[in-house]
Amino acid sequence: MTKVEILSVGLIIGVVGLISAFAVSSARERTRDVTRLSHVRELQIGLELFYNDHAAYPVVAETTALGQTTTACLSEDGFGAPCAEGDTQTAYVEFVPAPPMRGLKERSACSGLKNAYCYSSDGAAFAVQFELENGNNLLELQKGLNCATQDGFKAGACPVLTPAVTQ
Repeated sequence: MTKVEILSVGLIIGVVGLISAFAVSSARERTRDVTRLSHVRELQIGLELFYNDHAAYPVVAETTALGQTTTACLSEDGFGAPCAEGDTQTAYVEFVPAPPMRGLKERSACSGLKNAYCYSSDGAAFAVQFELENGNNLLELQKGLNCATQDGFKAGACPVLTPAVTQ
């Protein structure tokens, strides 16, 4: 083999390697986004089940990061500490997940945490803000901040819902 042939084979192997690395990276990003969407959809379902039983969504005083130690369970009392074992009959979401952190740009922040699912509610409506690495044309979601409400998904940041102050 001549030097030119060896260089050509090396170049072809390098190009195929680069294309493969890009494809794997892109597939990982899409997988993380699908995981995030699955988490948010699970939260929407749990919140609707809560609403069906209580005629209101769980109210929080300020926008709250979900999937943390203090918001790891959605039960009869709203978001709270992890569900007790054997207490799964009253759990609407037994394990509130935290988003996969890798790949995010820290746009969704609340409760002093970045890259969080941020929940707000006034009782009559809810909003869960989350971030995606890539847009989703099928759901009309954009790269960056998106919102899940009782009406579905929408692109862009969520409105902050706060409970009415009673006097």
